[in-house]
Amino acid sequence: MQGNSLILYKAISKVIHTTRLSKGIKYTDFCYENDIPMSSYDAIINATNQTTYYNIAKVVKALGLSFEEFGKMLDEELPKNFMTNED
Repeated sequence: MQGNSLILYKAISKVIHTTRLSKGIKYTDFCYENDIPMSSYDAIINATNQTTYYNIAKVVKALGLSFEEFGKMLDEELPKNFMTNED
């Protein structure tokens, strides 16, 4: 993964990780209580592999965020010039 894809996945990772921490939810508890495989959560947080949108959506919903809220948070995290140069 490189370029805009990497930037996007790193921003998704940061928004999700920061939100979980701000809610005081432990990693293992979050995964267990929301039936999210740790490997799926790790793939999102580490931004090393592209994960499915389904897994991202499941994590976002488990955090109690609407897609609108998540989108706004993601937009704030992405650089201002994001997507000006396509991959």
